[in-house]
Amino acid sequence: SKFELSAEEGILPVRRPRNMNAFDFSIIEEHDPSVSEGHRVLYDREVPFEIRNQTDPHDAAQEVGTLEAIKVKILVLGDVANPLTLRIELTSENDLFFHFNHNLDEHGFRQVQEHQKLMVDFPEYSNVLIRMLNNCIKEPHSHLAVFVIEREGLARLDFIQNMEYKFVEL
Repeated sequence: SKFELSAEEGILPVRRPRNMNAFDFSIIEEHDPSVSEGHRVLYDREVPFEIRNQTDPHDAAQEVGTLEAIKVKILVLGDVANPLTLRIELTSENDLFFHFNHNLDEHGFRQVQEHQKLMVDFPEYSNVLIRMLNNCIKEPHSHLAVFVIEREGLARLDFIQNMEYKFVEL
């Protein structure tokens, strides 16, 4: 097998196999606890989030938070067209203690749908989330994902669109 040598000033040459990018990660993915209960991964990307803290539930959250790349996983249990449950996992490479889960079945979704006046049904919910997350990656100046962490360890994810003259919460 061939090796590529690379060296920078003051650093000893390091041998790296050329086919390292062809590593089969399926063995590692089989041991992923996220999929241990039969869930399938629909989405797995790093998304820029603004992290804000809300220390008092009666006060508003910080006006400006810190920008961080958050790994977002969306998993589905059952058929994608008619899921039994949807799970969203948020983790951070920078903070090993940053780990948030959101599990939702159709009954729980109806409560969210009513409270937030959503116009989509449960089977379409994952596609809407994926579209909004991808907008935050593609157009970070006009689409923001704001993650507000409350005192008791609860949190909420707000999607905000900058409409040139006004921010609109989605």
